[in-house]
Amino acid sequence: MSHRYLSVLFGLTATATATITPSLPASAMSMACESGELFDYSTVQFINTRPIHSNNCLRLFGNRTDSSVQGFVGYGAGHIETSLNSPGNNAPYYAAGIDFSPENLVNPTGATRSATLLDNITGFSNFANFLTANSIDVGRVGFSFGPNDGIFTNSWNLGDDINGQNYFSSTDSSLEERIYSANPDEVDSFLLLDETKIVSFGYSDIYSFLEYGESTSPDDDSEAIISDPFSVSKVSGLSGEFDGLADAFVADVGKGLVQLVSEDEGDVLESVFVDGSIGALNPVLSIQFPVQLRIVSVPEPTVTFGLFSLGLMAAGSHLKKKNRSRH
Repeated sequence: MSHRYLSVLFGLTATATATITPSLPASAMSMACESGELFDYSTVQFINTRPIHSNNCLRLFGNRTDSSVQGFVGYGAGHIETSLNSPGNNAPYYAAGIDFSPENLVNPTGATRSATLLDNITGFSNFANFLTANSIDVGRVGFSFGPNDGIFTNSWNLGDDINGQNYFSSTDSSLEERIYSANPDEVDSFLLLDETKIVSFGYSDIYSFLEYGESTSPDDDSEAIISDPFSVSKVSGLSGEFDGLADAFVADVGKGLVQLVSEDEGDVLESVFVDGSIGALNPVLSIQFPVQLRIVSVPEPTVTFGLFSLGLMAAGSHLKKKNRSRH
């Protein structure tokens, strides 16, 4: 998702897989629930979060075309980029789904989501079976994220925008790492059926990794956007297929969590909107959004500590036996 105007942020069940939409750009989506095909995480130094392997993956994609307004937006002017081979412009300070774009204040886009489910599902057996059994077109399912109550400045952002705290950049490296955060009570991310929210996701910071490559050309750029694993909850008050599809999604996740993973490469900026009436929210950048929602398993801290303690006890017992054998 890198571009040259402004760089922007922004094993549980059986497998059921269909062919990816032919019109999708070849670079826009990995065919497996794996990562690293478009982005090399071995170069990341400061942010610890990484994509987690999964056997359950929903693939979605959103972009801005003549017939559809999807994708995500970066808006507001943050720090000046200083990474090696970067364009040296302002990083977007805020990030949100395009349906939360400040552009809607003066030029309503009609956007209702940032990405739409592709006919390419791995795992998610309850969810996939419910779609099939009820003849629900996958194109009715979408994902988005943004600020509650339409307050644009509450969306995920770069905070104090301090190098070494909110982002990590050096003139000696072509990689920039960013942390977009928000007040958990002021933002939301969710799954939709048509325009009805059916599943709400728990909070996570959004981590953006921008690799500017070996030249100033955008052709060798790549970007990854990932989250920490987050919880899921069914939206209350649903009925019919909306209720059933939400139940199926939650049943698939079970005691697990969900992680968002997005990888892209090249120059994929789709439009820039500037209007003086939106002030400090200028400019607004529309970016295509290939994204995976993965069911992941993360050990509970108590379990991890317990295993660590057992390891220490075993090591201690082993040492005692060795000491006894010496006498």
